[in-house]
Formats: sequence, C-alpha cells, structure tokens
Amino acid sequence: MGVKNDLIYIEGMTKTYGVSGSHNIVALNNISFSLSRGANSILGPNGAGKSTLIKVLLGYIKADSGEAQVLGYDIKSEGRKIKEFIGYMPEHYTIIPGVNAVKQVSLLGKIAGLPAAEAMQRAHETLQYVGLDEARYRKVNEFSTGMLQRLKLAQALVNDPELLILDEPTNGLDPRGRIDMIDLIREISQDHSINLLISSHLLPDIEATCEFATILDRGHFVTQGRIDDLTGQEAGSAENRMMNIQIKGSLNDFLGGLRKQGLTFEVIDKVIQVPYSGESPAQSIIQIAYDTNTQIRSMTPRKAILEDVFIHQIEGAENKQAIGGKN
Repeated sequence: MGVKNDLIYIEGMTKTYGVSGSHNIVALNNISFSLSRGANSILGPNGAGKSTLIKVLLGYIKADSGEAQVLGYDIKSEGRKIKEFIGYMPEHYTIIPGVNAVKQVSLLGKIAGLPAAEAMQRAHETLQYVGLDEARYRKVNEFSTGMLQRLKLAQALVNDPELLILDEPTNGLDPRGRIDMIDLIREISQDHSINLLISSHLLPDIEATCEFATILDRGHFVTQGRIDDLTGQEAGSAENRMMNIQIKGSLNDFLGGLRKQGLTFEVIDKVIQVPYSGESPAQSIIQIAYDTNTQIRSMTPRKAILEDVFIHQIEGAENKQAIGGKN
C-alpha cells in the first residue's frame, strides 16, 4: 500500500455504474496514483470520474475493486477515522431551512465528532474566519450565493481538518467573490498548512491555489505533476507555438520587417505575438531587429498555461483510447 507521507494513495481502483452488460458506465477504470501532501487538484472534462473518485475516498460510495488510503488510513476499514481529519465542501448547497448559520455549522462539527460545546465554539470561529461573523444568526436560506459558498467553507473547516476537499469552490460567484474565495483558499493552505484537494473546471483558479495537478479522462488516469513543471514548457504542439517579443524602437518598422519575412503577428498590450510551427523564428527576428535598428528587450516562447497542458493531455489520452478501442 501507500507510503506514510502520501496524502492519498490509490491502487487499481475501478467503479462502474449500471447493470451487467454492454451499457455499464465505467466511471473509474483501474486507476493508480498517489498524491503528495500540499495543495492538489483533480482535473478532467465532464464524465472524467472526478466526482466519483471523491465520493469513493469519502466513503459515500464503494469501488468495485482496488485499494486506497487517505492520510494513511484505509478507506474500507478506517472510514470513520478518515472523516475525523477531513473537511468537505461539496459543489451543491447543503442547508437546513430555518436554521441560522452558527447552528448549522456547529451541527456539522458534531457530525464530524466534536463535542457539542467545542462544535459551537468552532462554528463561531470559522464563521468569523470566512467573513460571516455578522451573519452568524441569520437563517441560512436567506443567504446570497456568495454567502452560501462561504458557509460551505466554514462547515468544511469546523473540525480543523488535516485535509480539505473542495468541489467547485468558486461556483456561481461574481468576480469579486471569486477573488476573495481564491485568497481564502490560498491562505488556508499556505498559512495554516492544511492539505488541499480541489476539483474545479476553472483552470485559472487551480493555477492560483494549487501546487499539483492530476488529470483524469473518461475514468482513466492521464498524467500528474507539479503545475510549474507541467506548464514550464513551450505552449502547444510543434505545430502551434508562440513567440512573445517586446521591443524598443519603431513598432511600424519592426512589424513591416516581420511581414517581409512572411511572419504573421498580433500585438497585445505592447507584446508582439508571433505564431510559428517547426523551427523557432528567433534568428529571423534578430535579423529583422538589426535591419530596422530595433532593440529586442525580451523574446521568449510563451509559457504554457494549465489550459494548454489540459487540452494537450486530454486530446492525447482520447487518441490513445480510440486507437486501443480499434484493436
């Protein structure tokens, strides 16, 4: 099984839905991987198996086969112990109409195993931490979308978890609320040393909050690694790359030189973007700068963003599955 320092360890996990026969849906297909302690994310398109995986790890559903550990505890025999150390923020709202915020959060604390008095104290503390201290006695069914998201986060934090699992934590938030939630999540991870596992379709949110990414597709494990390592490459394939250039001198003269060399370009926020395939156009660009008496301040291949990596990996995985299905 997993090693002591693994946050999560999964070996040979399979989960199918439906009755026996050709119409079974394979949500998880014999996946094996581990997650290091820190800020992790699970990525994948709809139907990748993200939600199923989280539900299996939380003990809400059982896998057909395979093994897993969370924080060193076995999900089959030590599920209750796991719940003591996990905080879970689900995608959908879980409120009790007519109940105020502090009572609802304290109830979640008691469900997590806290004594009643401690659960109430922690409820007050976590509501203050997420910015709901002035609304703690309001009925939760009167809360706005942003307040409900913060309420869910308070519920997940009430038992002072070692691992916080967040499912679409910025879902439905306006831009200001989204920024505030991202800042809170980052603070929770960095300042309070709480391990994270985030599932989100908003890849910029993952880049802003997580250190590691694991990609699933159609129930298969695709790849994983540090986000900095995954994105520290040129964006796109060999047929779809971009050179970013900043210059000092006559923009019109330099752009004219690019045209003469048959190079296309786009200027965005004073950065000249030159798409290319095959060999780098760097030498041609340097010659153009010399011919037009232009100083090149910077010239770098565009750093991949997580979306580039995500699309590239998913397309590769789907091609492999398609080829495998034909054999």
